[in-house]
Amino acid sequence: MCNISGAPSLEKAHQLYIDGLERGSFASGVLVFTQNHFYLSKQESPFTLENLKKELKSLEEFPIYYLFHSRAPTNSKNLSFDYCTTHPFNFGFNFVAHNGIIQNFTDFSNHKEFEVDSSIIPYHLSMNKGDIIKTYSNYKGLLTSWIYDTEKLYLVKAGSSLHMDQDSFSSIAFKGSQQIEEDGIIYEFTGLNFKQIGIFPYNNPYFLL
Repeated sequence: MCNISGAPSLEKAHQLYIDGLERGSFASGVLVFTQNHFYLSKQESPFTLENLKKELKSLEEFPIYYLFHSRAPTNSKNLSFDYCTTHPFNFGFNFVAHNGIIQNFTDFSNHKEFEVDSSIIPYHLSMNKGDIIKTYSNYKGLLTSWIYDTEKLYLVKAGSSLHMDQDSFSSIAFKGSQQIEEDGIIYEFTGLNFKQIGIFPYNNPYFLL
C-alpha cells in the first residue's frame, strides 16, 4: 500500500503525509507548486517539516499546493531506494503519484521500458495530450492518483481509497474528511476546492486498499 496526500498549507499537508506513513515508509516524494515554478524532492527517509521549510525558502513565489507520496513497493524490479523508481513520476509536463497497482501493466507493448508500473501513467498522459479519461480508461487495477501538469492539479479516484475535505485529500481518513465511494471520477483543484470534471468506465477488481 501507498499513501497520497495533499493540502494548500504545508503544515496540514505534512501532517497528512506523516499520518499516512503507516501505509508505507519505504520511500517518499513531495511536489510543491507555485504560479510559475515547482519544487520536487524524493528521498528514502521521511520528510521533516523543519527541513521542508528550509528547502522551500528557495521558491520565488508563494506555494499554491503541497503534494506528497509515501511508498510501499508493489510492482517494481528494484526493491532498494532509487530516485528514479520513487513517486512522483514524470514524463514531459505530467507528474503523477499513484496509490495502487496497474493490473494490466504488462499488456502494454513497451512496459519493459518502465521499472515501476506507475511510471507509465505520465508517459501515456503525454502521448494522449493530457487526456485523463482516455489514459485511465485503458488501465485495470487500483488507480487512485494525483496528477500535476505544471498548470493544474487533478485527482483520480479509481479503486484505491481516497478521503477528502473541501481542499485537501489523503488515502486515509482525517478529521473533517469524507470517504469518496464512487470510482472512475476525476477532480480538478480550482484554487479553493476540488470540483468533479469527468468520469470514466471503471471496474474495481480488488477490495479497497
